[in-house]
Amino acid sequence: MNDRNPPKPGTTAYLLEEVRRGWHWVVFVTKVLGRVGGFKEWGQAIRRIAGLLTSRAQGNVTKLDGRSFYAASEFPFAGVLETNWEKVLQEVTALQGEHFIPWSEKYLYKEGWSTFGLYAYGLKIAKNCDLCPETDRLLSQIPNLMTAGFSALAPGTHIAPHTGYPDGVLRCHLGLVIPPDCGIRVGDETQSWQDGKCLIFDDTAEHEAWNRSDRTRVVMLLDFKP
Repeated sequence: MNDRNPPKPGTTAYLLEEVRRGWHWVVFVTKVLGRVGGFKEWGQAIRRIAGLLTSRAQGNVTKLDGRSFYAASEFPFAGVLETNWEKVLQEVTALQGEHFIPWSEKYLYKEGWSTFGLYAYGLKIAKNCDLCPETDRLLSQIPNLMTAGFSALAPGTHIAPHTGYPDGVLRCHLGLVIPPDCGIRVGDETQSWQDGKCLIFDDTAEHEAWNRSDRTRVVMLLDFKP
């Protein structure tokens, strides 16, 4: 839910909320399956999202150590991404918005949040990765990578407070195109992105993000198990 008092696990309201979020994710995955590969990969993706939905519906959410943000220096792969960020920027710029689709959970924003998936639930979205070979090479070096892609926020977009769906993962944003007046709140802390820098946070904590500028904000988003 979008308010500060989400339903408690085990309640009917919690179950209904998880069903709603799950349906949005099913629709989202259906849109990208055609770019994943063959029937074997489709089956793997469906089984993984089914397992995730079941776990969430049962209230099984793994909390981490309580921090909102983490220092990028704690994770060696972050330094590799930061060193090579301009190569990633070149590839996302070359896409010119092609194959970007709206983020699944439309109730969190009115409009203006779109994504280009590269990995989903540990599976490579092959056709998209083929369009970004250097980015794919960098992502293949990240241990326990679960999800990765590009995330674009159009001018004036606000993502309402929410908690992440993947369980027991940290989220990393690599800043690619960062206008002024953009930011993210995680828990009680607020930070801004920077071009070429990784911002790592606990996606299971309540967070919200905004772009109050007149230009589109672009980051590479990835989830990994610490």
